[in-house]
Amino acid sequence: MDLNKAAVLALTIIQIPSVICATYIFFQIFQRTSSLRRLQNHLFIYLLIVATWNIIIDLPNTQVYFWTGTVSISTPWFCRFWNTSYLYSAALNRFLMAFMAIERHYLVFRPHFYHTHRSRLLFHYTPLVFMISVIFIYVLIANVFVSCPGSAFIYSIFMCGYTCAVRSTDLGTIYCWVFVFIPTTMTIIGCVLLPIRFIIQKRQLQRIQWHRARKMIVQMSIIAGTYTICWLPYTIVLQLDIAGILPFFDPNMNRFLALMPYVTSLLTPFIILQTIHDELNLGLVERIKRRFFPQRQRKIRPVVNSVGKQQDSANREKHTAINRNKIGES
Repeated sequence: MDLNKAAVLALTIIQIPSVICATYIFFQIFQRTSSLRRLQNHLFIYLLIVATWNIIIDLPNTQVYFWTGTVSISTPWFCRFWNTSYLYSAALNRFLMAFMAIERHYLVFRPHFYHTHRSRLLFHYTPLVFMISVIFIYVLIANVFVSCPGSAFIYSIFMCGYTCAVRSTDLGTIYCWVFVFIPTTMTIIGCVLLPIRFIIQKRQLQRIQWHRARKMIVQMSIIAGTYTICWLPYTIVLQLDIAGILPFFDPNMNRFLALMPYVTSLLTPFIILQTIHDELNLGLVERIKRRFFPQRQRKIRPVVNSVGKQQDSANREKHTAINRNKIGES
């Protein structure tokens, strides 16, 4: 078995439980009383939505290519759709993580910014809508409407040999720096500064705020650390690839650049489940345990009080002696 098929099998093994985990979290979100609807958990939900799209839509196309050596649908419109979906989900994934790294500083040290509906609209929803829209418009234009020399698709190469958004030196450099390097750097800086600020300003926080802040910092550190481990090598290799230092169509580089973005998507449901497990409604888990692993009922036996038993026997002997005396007197 070659490396391509081995990589496909490894991704498939992780893909199945990842989808199950994501489905369970979505089931919890749809409950009206779920704490996952709180503002501080919104970005976890957005990251999960992007990761689920990546796992269900983009990953099967990649698995077909690395297993068969050709794209699943050999048409130009499919190649453009695949490039647009793949690059957009990866860029949005990184920017959502960077936005979370910045917003966590305000949620921990300036929570009053989000107390009113107007402030939440200004500092939370508006930047998110703007960011999602700008990334989508750029990726759509660069992949669909821009043409460059030698832009014919090659169906025996991953993602049909890419569109001009990556194949063009200028557009490739823009994508690498703006949509890969900058959000990855922002995530690293925000994640490193957050615990440092917490240690410095710890005395200024009240006891309730301290526990809440520590919890959000731990959540942020876990997910940001995992994303950084996955995206930092990808950023370095992609920059060397676009600069011409590494061969663009080298099989090993092609495999690394193709599969690395899926690692974060596959791990995202497990990371989110681990970081917010105490906020989930575990009633479903308890019902499953009782259904498939029923506990044996223990028979409860009445406890006999030895002192009471002795008193009853003493009273019976006393009554017996009294009755005998009455009989003897008569």
